[in-house]
Amino acid sequence: MPPVVLADSFAESKRLLKSENHQPVSIADQYRAIGQRLGLDFSPTIRLFDLLPIFLHGSRHAEVRRIMAARLANARVRQEQAAQRLIEQLPTLLAPGTTLDLVGSFVTPLWAALASADNTKLEIEPGLAADIIALLDSKSRLRDRMATNEKIRRFIALDPANADERLISLGLSVLGTLPLAGSITLSLHSLFSANLGKPLSSLNYPKRFPVSAIPVTDRVAVGHCPHAGSAAGEITRCVLHSGKYSTEENDELLYGVGEHACLGRSIANAVWSMITSALSTAGSTILSSQLALEYPAPQTDEDLLNMPLGFINVRALKVEIGA
Repeated sequence: MPPVVLADSFAESKRLLKSENHQPVSIADQYRAIGQRLGLDFSPTIRLFDLLPIFLHGSRHAEVRRIMAARLANARVRQEQAAQRLIEQLPTLLAPGTTLDLVGSFVTPLWAALASADNTKLEIEPGLAADIIALLDSKSRLRDRMATNEKIRRFIALDPANADERLISLGLSVLGTLPLAGSITLSLHSLFSANLGKPLSSLNYPKRFPVSAIPVTDRVAVGHCPHAGSAAGEITRCVLHSGKYSTEENDELLYGVGEHACLGRSIANAVWSMITSALSTAGSTILSSQLALEYPAPQTDEDLLNMPLGFINVRALKVEIGA
């Protein structure tokens, strides 16, 4: 692997994200190299990652992005309606005197409602989206990666003639699961922990997610385009969301910028607005808020450089609710 450096300033991160001389890191190429080195067949995994636009560049990226954008636009109204039906129950869910895990009782069902509303009717093995996300984790065990590879192979075999179309739909599910669910959970925890004991109806809710589940994204220099002394081929980890940034800067990079800006921005913003509107009608308070993560949240530049996964993977958000 090439060396990884950190671009931790807003201006540098934004510049690199918009630069034509810096491209996403190809995860498919990484699995090609692993397969060649170990003599393993990762072709199903490679085929999937060759269809995820966040890892693509050029004409293929534009083609897949257009397909995904059309599907999201077609599902938008259904997704908003499904989200609204579930979110309007949130004040009732937060009943005084109860303790619950908001990930299991609210965030996960919310994502399931959004995913089912896209009406793709895919046959997806339970847990496959999470398993695919784990393929991005540099610490994942090889046998786990191979097991997920076989799940993707079975998914392709269900309808080989339409495999790419189905993989694009699967990719939409994968790309939405952790970023949206994680950002909702992290943002709720941030709000709750900063306002313990205060009526939820009295809080000043931000218009955007105050915390992102995607604090960084990687870009690789191509050709002769050194920046800040870097060499071609060097990977730069751009910081998208940081306590060092202003609210306006975090809002600007929340969904990325340039040709790889998040396709799910509209529905994500709509969902957050629905959640904060529902919370503003709740008369209860949060007495405690405890977050459980797959890995510790990055706090320092070194933490950001050493993240084994590009996402912050949330396991649970346990809240105690008072009157």
